Amino acid sequence: MFRDHEIAARRVVGHDGNDIPCFQAFDYRRLDVRSDDDEDYYLAVAYSESLSAWRLHDGRWLVYRRLEPLGEEDAATCALSIDERMPR
Repeated sequence: MFRDHEIAARRVVGHDGNDIPCFQAFDYRRLDVRSDDDEDYYLAVAYSESLSAWRLHDGRWLVYRRLEPLGEEDAATCALSIDERMPR
């Protein structure tokens, strides 16, 4: 697992018995400082992205991606796709 201490992000890559990547997952969150009353400040999610990908038997990748702009669950978009290469 890879983590970044500067931003809220992490990445995991799984390998099969031949040490070839067969799974990947990552998530990223951008946090912004916000205030309701200009006195109390808090961190809020401004953008969120996550991905999970699995290598198929034919070598292509099944990719599930979720984007959530402004931290609003109702605005989230999810998509499944097939890619020829492992997502980066």
